[in-house]
Parts: sequence; C-alpha cells; structure tokens
Amino acid sequence: MTAALTTTTAPATHSALVYDDPDQYAREVGGFLRDGLACGHRALVIAPSDRIARLRAHLGAEADPVTFVDDSIGYAPQWNCYRVLLDFAAKAPGVRCCVVAEQRLATRVPAEVLDYRRLEAAINLVFAAHPVDLLCPYDGAGLADDLLEIGLRNHGVLLEDGDPCANDHFHDPLVSLTALAAVVPPPAGAATLDCRQPADVAAARGLVRSSGVAAGLDPDTVDDVSLAVTEVLTNALVHGAPPARLHLYDAGPTWVCHVHDGGRGPMDPLAGLLPPVEPADHGYGLWLARQLCTAVDVGADRTGTHVRLHARTTR
Repeated sequence: MTAALTTTTAPATHSALVYDDPDQYAREVGGFLRDGLACGHRALVIAPSDRIARLRAHLGAEADPVTFVDDSIGYAPQWNCYRVLLDFAAKAPGVRCCVVAEQRLATRVPAEVLDYRRLEAAINLVFAAHPVDLLCPYDGAGLADDLLEIGLRNHGVLLEDGDPCANDHFHDPLVSLTALAAVVPPPAGAATLDCRQPADVAAARGLVRSSGVAAGLDPDTVDDVSLAVTEVLTNALVHGAPPARLHLYDAGPTWVCHVHDGGRGPMDPLAGLLPPVEPADHGYGLWLARQLCTAVDVGADRTGTHVRLHARTTR
C-alpha cells in the first residue's frame, strides 16, 4: 500500500473503500492505519462496533495508539462526525491525522440519506485545508446500489487492493451540493404560524413543543428541535425578509419543522457546516441545528429561503 502523506501541509485526501467481506475490510483499513501510524500520524476510527472489534483483532498491539469511536456516538446525529474529527485534530495541532469513518448507513431513513450525501460532498471542501487523510469504507455486499453510489460520487480516490486509484465517477462537490439544495414545499395540510417579530418566537416554540409531543417525539427530542427552531427562526427574522413562517408536518419517518422567509439572496452551500468561532458568527444557528436534528435541508427558490429541520419519529 502506498504510504500516507507525511507532511501537514500536503492536501487533504478523501478516499472510499468498497469492500466485499469483513476480511477485506480488516486488511484494507488495517493497512491504511498502519501506513499512517508509521508516518507519525494520529489515527481515529469512527465505525460500527463489529467493525471496531474486527480492526482491533487484526491490528493487535498496533491498535493501542488508535482512537476508536462507535458510530452510535460519532454519527449521532450524522453531522456530529465533523465535530468528533475537529476535536480529535485539535488535541495535537499540526500533526496529520488518518481517519476512518463509517456508519450503519442502511439503517438511515430517506431524509438522513439525503443529508449524508451533503455531508460526503461537503467534506471535500470544508476539510480541504486540514492535515487529514480520510477513508470512508462502504459495505459492497450489504448496501443497496443507491447507497454505494454515494461513495462513488463523492470521493476523488478509490482504495483498491491496497492502492489508491483515481475515481472516474467523482462529481464536483459544489455541483452536488447545489443539486441537493432543491426546495421541497410544505404540504397543504401543514400547521402554519406567521412570525413577524422576535416576540413571536416564543409562540413558535410553544407550538413546536405541543405538536412535537402529539407527533410522538420523546421529551429530549422535543427540547432539541425546539432549540433548533428558535435559532433558525430568529435568524430568519434578523437576516431574512418578513414574514417568517413556521410549517409543521409529517414527512414519512420524520416530523418536519419548516422555516420559510422571503429572503432570496444567494445561498452558501457550506453555511453552518463547521462550528463558528463565536456563537454570534454567521452560520451558528444552522450548525447548532445540525447537531440537534436528524437532518437539515437548506435551500432557496423564488419564494424565499427554506430550512427544514427533521426529527426522526418512533411511530
């Protein structure tokens, strides 16, 4: 296997591995980690528990310097994986990291899968200047074709038999993110509340709480979504064009809080994808929402700006 890059100034890499069985997984991922460790890089693995156990067994004592995070923590919610990676890198500034990131993608509902497409595309842009080599394994025998396509579309390099190869299926990440920002209008039967001033946010928060309980969400989820709506709706009132409207409705396996205002400025596809330095910085509300909700859709059309906050239901 080709050794990982040894300098922190080298460009970030974002590679995919499509593996057919657990043995291939352990061999390929284990080799990737060994190469990184041999170069003095720090190693992080975010993966399902069975994959972590397989890697530990394969690496033996070589697994000791590797930090392992179960995907039930690292991807809860999905955008938390960015924070896990950033926090890991911050513990040793200037030291290159080799990172393996995989989750139980087959268990995700459609809104989460759509958001994961954004996450994988955005990695190519938001981590481009970071000293990191990121490998994303995909279970070729267990995932449906549409899920495997996420890996093929969003990684410039494929790992094949230990060697990195250029990926002809790679798409421009900005083009992908723009396509994923298509607006889905609220259904005709959605509950709607008009908000024209900051004082209306309290009424919106109350509606979210009562409606969330009625939708079958657990109390902690209701609290999280209520906080996310407060942030996004406040942002719409401050930076958007009135009125701001809150629509609440079911969307299959998720319950949606849809904030819509009349602002129609150009959308930054990377808004809120990384934690701002200060809470008052631009993008903080969206970043917080992505840490609190199952999935977040952001887009704009001729009617204004739309932010859809999804909470996964148990019904």
